[in-house]
Amino acid sequence: MKHQSLSYTTVKKLSYRIMKHWKDALFALFIVSGLTFWMQKDMLAQGSQASQFILPTLDNSAASIINPNQPTLVYFFAPWCSICKLSMGNLSTVQNKINTIVVALDYQDRTEVVNFITDINVTVPILLGNPVVSKHYQVSSYPSYYIIDGKGKVLDRSSGYSSLAGLLWRTSNINIDKG
Repeated sequence: MKHQSLSYTTVKKLSYRIMKHWKDALFALFIVSGLTFWMQKDMLAQGSQASQFILPTLDNSAASIINPNQPTLVYFFAPWCSICKLSMGNLSTVQNKINTIVVALDYQDRTEVVNFITDINVTVPILLGNPVVSKHYQVSSYPSYYIIDGKGKVLDRSSGYSSLAGLLWRTSNINIDKG
């Protein structure tokens, strides 16, 4: 086998391409980090205390936002939010890892919420929130979600679309006992 060496020009071109892509990747990371910070700036801070509410559910019962026995993923949505519709399907899978509830906000009436979730495979409890809940949780964009421990402490937060991988990653570092 004959061993071939790369010419100086080929190495230089290759180095330039690598450096160019690293700059693009670094720039993209900077943009994503900035957007994430901007989207979360008005949310409850990690470590802060979340308010407890008992809200009506779509099945005509009532449920608490904070579960005193375990961490809970609280997902806030609006029925007019197309991003919410795309990401809600991920919640049923995450429900197997962490207690999960969904809170509807910014809706006209119960029927609007029912119509929104009809085409989505949602198996998690859906609570009907109100402007007071929205204010206490500082929800300014949809979807917004918090992971809250059993004592009401905010463990994590996010806003905007999150893939299933993103939700699983957020919940992976939290001591969760679903049993």
